[in-house]
Amino acid sequence: MSETDVTDGGGLLGQVGDVKSIFKSLTKNKDFMKLFQGQLISSTGDWIATLALMSLVYKMTNSSLAVGGMLAFRIIPALLSGPVAAVISDRMDRKTILISCDIIRGTIVLAIPLVNFLWGLYSLLFLLEGVSIIWLAARDASIPNLVKKDELTMANSLSMITTYAVIPLAAVLFSLLAVPSPVTRHFISGGFLADNPTALAFLFDTLTFFTSAVIFSQMHLKSPHMKAAGAEKASLHVKSSIMFSLKNPFARSLLVAAAVGCIGGGSLYAVGIGYVKEVLGAKSDVAFGFLIALFGIGMITGVIALQLLVKHAEKPYMLRMALLTMGGIMVGMSLIEWLPLAYLLAAFFGASFGIMFLVAVTMVQEKISDEDRGKAFSAFHAISRIFLVLGAGLSGTIAWLVSTREFTIFGITRTIHGVSLALLISGVMIASVSIAPLGEKKERYRDYFARPKNEAAVESPDSVES
Repeated sequence: MSETDVTDGGGLLGQVGDVKSIFKSLTKNKDFMKLFQGQLISSTGDWIATLALMSLVYKMTNSSLAVGGMLAFRIIPALLSGPVAAVISDRMDRKTILISCDIIRGTIVLAIPLVNFLWGLYSLLFLLEGVSIIWLAARDASIPNLVKKDELTMANSLSMITTYAVIPLAAVLFSLLAVPSPVTRHFISGGFLADNPTALAFLFDTLTFFTSAVIFSQMHLKSPHMKAAGAEKASLHVKSSIMFSLKNPFARSLLVAAAVGCIGGGSLYAVGIGYVKEVLGAKSDVAFGFLIALFGIGMITGVIALQLLVKHAEKPYMLRMALLTMGGIMVGMSLIEWLPLAYLLAAFFGASFGIMFLVAVTMVQEKISDEDRGKAFSAFHAISRIFLVLGAGLSGTIAWLVSTREFTIFGITRTIHGVSLALLISGVMIASVSIAPLGEKKERYRDYFARPKNEAAVESPDSVES
């Protein structure tokens, strides 16, 4: 690309044109589109199964606590399967991993309606999430082998969209799949479908997993480059896989940023409904639903906006600014008591969270070598999930201990809400870590784009070794 082309394309219209060009290129990439289509189908089924599991567990126990316990059994597997995912995704054919994991996940989901006791469901959920961690590590490690370097940001954005944009569709399909059960109960009393109203949802999810496995089988995907025999043998030790992301300075810095950023998501999950009712004065759960919906909309908006932002700033800078914005928004939410403003802030928080997560994923793909990428992503997904739970637990504990208290200073009575204090503390933590990745590792992050700016303007991203 010539310097004249860059200058002419420097305006907003030029940037939009670049985004369209990259998007068009990805849609013509048959192998990446196979990955995208498989993700879209299986993710829709996965969300349907999640809603069905919540319904099934509540029906079985009539306990919200039991439904909440599902969260732990979706996170704990990350501790155990993360190291396994690290070894497998770097030492096995990743296409085989994607296909095998979807077949295994579909089989596990198919067995769920046959289990009629709580710990049996928890055990199946534990296995399901363990396999999902392995699948995620292989997927994210595979994307750089399917697309060009300058297409990574959008490719990751599209992958993220397949995860979150399908939630509304999944909710509608779940409702439709539940319709036949009352009909069956009316005409065929005691039938399996009548006694198991969520069975169709689980069957549908099984079919989506098997369908995605077929789609992945048609994809051409390069296997990771194998090292020499001696090095390969050493790398097969689980301990070395666990320690890789801790010893690699670049991966470690990104893990810290992503982990603390996920505390914010966990906090909003844990105290969101209490915040909406206690602080903002909402009368029903509908207001909380709107808050989470706007968070999701903001997340997708941030993913789209990132395509233009990446043209203006280096990724490490965007990562820091996204964390700082997330922390500032959470602090702001803790100080307000007006529902419409909270809605607006939730949307901006979602946008910042989406940008933070995507930038971190893209940086790992760009800077970690192919043979080690699976290790980095297994740690990345495991740590992200663990800190989502830690964030939820921390905020929930703070909100419970403080509750709602009144205090008087200089004759003025003020009210402190535990949920607001939890948001405030989480916000400060996130904002403070925005300095750490670029502060402690300042030179290392600066080296991420070490080439001169004038060279970056005239050379394509693929022409310069990072």
